[in-house]
Amino acid sequence: MATLCTYAATCPVFTTGLGPLPHLGIKYRRAYCRGGWSECARHLLADTVGSDSVPATLLPSQRNQIVEVVAHAVS
Repeated sequence: MATLCTYAATCPVFTTGLGPLPHLGIKYRRAYCRGGWSECARHLLADTVGSDSVPATLLPSQRNQIVEVVAHAVS
């Protein structure tokens, strides 16, 4: 059985299923929250700057936006 992400309990992707886009939420939960979390942009960012600094709108696949968020969090 896949390991659940350590941030799942507070992650909007896992807890809300992305509201009006439930099919996308299911896809992300399957791909990232239940075992592929090491590739998740939200998980990587939470490990880097803390989970409180992860924007609620950041999707697991948006790794290209991590640098921008880290730069803003550090400044």
